[in-house]
Amino acid sequence: MYLFLTPPTAMIRTALLLSALLLLSCASPHAQLGRRIDRILAATDARVGVAVIAPDGECLIRCDTMLPMLSVFKFPAAVALLDKTARERTSLTTPVRIGPEWLDRNTYSPLRDSLPATGGTLTLTDLLRYSISQSDNIACDILLELAGGPAGVDAYLRSRGIDGIRIVASERTMHLATENQRLNTARPAAVCALFDRLLRGELLPPEETALLRRLLEECETGREKLRAGLPAGTTLGHKTGSSDRTAEGIRLADNDAGYVLLPDGRSYCIAVFVTDSREDDAANAAVAAEVSRAAYECFIGK
Repeated sequence: MYLFLTPPTAMIRTALLLSALLLLSCASPHAQLGRRIDRILAATDARVGVAVIAPDGECLIRCDTMLPMLSVFKFPAAVALLDKTARERTSLTTPVRIGPEWLDRNTYSPLRDSLPATGGTLTLTDLLRYSISQSDNIACDILLELAGGPAGVDAYLRSRGIDGIRIVASERTMHLATENQRLNTARPAAVCALFDRLLRGELLPPEETALLRRLLEECETGREKLRAGLPAGTTLGHKTGSSDRTAEGIRLADNDAGYVLLPDGRSYCIAVFVTDSREDDAANAAVAAEVSRAAYECFIGK
């Protein structure tokens, strides 16, 4: 009989390999998601803020500083307006007269394009649908005025203990100059927290919550962003926001934020704010799509 003794160096290598495999197998899915997101962000020439609130409530954040919101601000503006109508018991079928003074030709507005030059009348629900589902700038500003202006929305957020979001400008103000598009700012984690509170029913009564969720889930913009990272048929409620480019070709912001419903009934919230990017639009959208895919695959255990 012969005894074969493993050389000490070989034993050490084997032990190190087993330890590494054990550490890898024990790493939390959240830690693995964080590393995957870090690799995605390292490959882009932009400053990117990311926040994810996992189904278990754990929050993963990257570059969670105050960043330009652009049209993502239409989400908290809608929450503030719906809170006001609920408190004042104003019907969402209330007609709102839209005069020609609102029909600015130098802004994005499917609403304006649907009306004659003399204006028209729409319900509050119609205006919310234009603002949230189609990201209409004129509809947003009308709702913003009804909610008390930027200061009214900002005061609402403060009253609900929501920090990390600052609303100081309307869409009309933001479009007076490219740099004005930096005025409304938020931390991605704060936007995620706002979506999370909406899902939990902590912001609005059930009827208003259901309406806003439906409009967010019918969002027509940004199909190449968060939506592109999800399997077909996945429920995504979200709000996008994109800036103009500066004279130097820099995109101030290319954002997408919202919530995802998983097949097992759980949900998570996610925000990707691509800021000061020299990349083209497709590359900016790809960052959001890749982060979205990474989060979804993490939470379904893929």
